Amino acid sequence: MRKVAVLSIDVEEWYQLEYFQKSLCNESQEILEIGTKNFLNLIEKEDVKATFFIVGDRITSALELLKEIKLKGNELSAHSFGHIRPLSQSTEEFQKDALEVKNKLQEHLELNDIGYRAPCFSIDKERYSKLQELGYKYDSSKINAGLHPLYGELDMEQHMTSWNNVYEENGFYEFELPTVKLFNKNIPISGGGWLRILPWPIFKILFKKFIKNSNTFFFFIHPFELTQKHISLPKDVNLLTRLRFSIGRKKALSRTQKLIKLLKKNNFEFHTFSTFINKMEDELKH
Repeated sequence: MRKVAVLSIDVEEWYQLEYFQKSLCNESQEILEIGTKNFLNLIEKEDVKATFFIVGDRITSALELLKEIKLKGNELSAHSFGHIRPLSQSTEEFQKDALEVKNKLQEHLELNDIGYRAPCFSIDKERYSKLQELGYKYDSSKINAGLHPLYGELDMEQHMTSWNNVYEENGFYEFELPTVKLFNKNIPISGGGWLRILPWPIFKILFKKFIKNSNTFFFFIHPFELTQKHISLPKDVNLLTRLRFSIGRKKALSRTQKLIKLLKKNNFEFHTFSTFINKMEDELKH
């Protein structure tokens, strides 16, 4: 069985995370570029390509870095314009936001076939349909993890393809992030947070359980997780958020490399989301 892995990073500043939105953050502490470069250097070292979902209001300040990412054969796609959770916006506000980031990516980086990922995986069928109307090629905002209060629900079962966690509707693709059922709960195993927090032997067990019945693995991480640079968090941030932000940051980069090697060991081939779509469409033609 052929197997495909797609690595991705949500390119945003640490203070754009949802759980810091109501706090007064010291925005002079920037780590977007450091963490993103660390990820870029890692995938270059491992000779794989990845998808970079960029927040629109960071495009201008990070333009040279984004051009480098594109030049090295990676994919750039959209992660909203201002990192506002879509389900907290009206449908019209969401549509305007999604169009603004798409236009900015096209204007500054001359991109085609742009994909989308919602902040906090916060999307529903109505907003999903708007992405299709706006000319996006795909979305990767579906995650079946009801334990998280910020995530949205997106029922795509009737559009399943022969690839696990991949759905297609009128030429528009949805890529679902992997979860594993444990104690009757769906545990996400595809994100930097779980990669950082879970002991590596436990993560490997869950990973192997997932790939036993899946021919895809989609992974995402954030720049703040890929640098050890100290961040002074606002005083009003609670202990749970502090722990969620800081645990395992020192290990995240090396563990991402271990994950890449684990995927290679299990015979996964690496694609960006766009090259994976091209692969699927080529196979359909033949």
